[in-house]
Amino acid sequence: MNPRAAALSAAAARSGAEVEPGVWLVTDPLAAERLLANRAALPPRGDLRNEVTSWGPDGPAMWMAVRRAMRPLLSASAVDAFVPQMIEVAQGIGQGVVDAMREAVRLVSAINVRYVLGEDVPRISSLVDKELRSQRRRVQRATFEVIRQHVRVSRTGFPAHLKEHGFDERTITLAVRTMLLSSHNVPAAALAWCFHEVSARPDVQERARADSQFCGAVVREVLRLHPPVWQLPRQLAEAVGDYPAGATLLFSPYLNQRDPRAFAEPDEFRPQRWLSGTCPASGSYFPFALGPRFCPGSQLALTELTVILSAVLQSHQLVPRRAPGPSRGILHAPRKLRIHVQS
Repeated sequence: MNPRAAALSAAAARSGAEVEPGVWLVTDPLAAERLLANRAALPPRGDLRNEVTSWGPDGPAMWMAVRRAMRPLLSASAVDAFVPQMIEVAQGIGQGVVDAMREAVRLVSAINVRYVLGEDVPRISSLVDKELRSQRRRVQRATFEVIRQHVRVSRTGFPAHLKEHGFDERTITLAVRTMLLSSHNVPAAALAWCFHEVSARPDVQERARADSQFCGAVVREVLRLHPPVWQLPRQLAEAVGDYPAGATLLFSPYLNQRDPRAFAEPDEFRPQRWLSGTCPASGSYFPFALGPRFCPGSQLALTELTVILSAVLQSHQLVPRRAPGPSRGILHAPRKLRIHVQS
């Protein structure tokens, strides 16, 4: 068991307990579902927000309005119409021994920038990657300004759609930036974990190559064992039950999705568990969060992960070269994972 898993397992035994002053860990599935659905449970405000990148005092309400406006663009039918372009990008996977995470970032970013902006804009993709690596305010400002310049002249994609719904240039810029940042490293980490799991299991790889439904099951199982967002902190704007206003609640998909009460052999990679059609309770499986702040791009992420993996396997063999090291920080990603991509 890696250090993160050991620490989380120890903490899970204290579910509902105050793990430090003002901070509670919640792992009970029913409590997690109920509390994440509560509109008083808000994501913590980032320390690095500034006058350029802040949504302002009405930011949460404005973001929810933008989310509602974007729903048609993130629907299953809209995502399905984009599948041919996903396949085109996936077929360009690098050859030879590759860094799985870097290659996944390249593929996912190319797809999502094209999906959100309606065209390829390599400069924006590069700036998003740089911002996520540095987190410096000057880099945030640079990303914001380049996206704003693009929004100003764009007649395609999300910018054009949000203009039609009456949002101003700043709000559209913030929305596009949010979508690009959130759809960069997070789905890429999931894709890299997919590469890891199928490369290490030739039988799984062969079945996924031949069966698109099983390929989708592989993706869901990867998201269960390796949720890229392994913790979801929430701060309470008002008292909820026994938790006081201002409390920080910690939820962990990583822990809940390995609960033996919800999943047989919870630490084993078993994609076939998803083929029966049964679904676990939402508080036991939430790689895209739950409640009103459920990830708006979940359908896009599930589809692109399945399509990329399937397209890659149609013409390539994935062979492991270096096992991943323990992940660090808020993103659960396979560090230093190397795979050999063979035609």
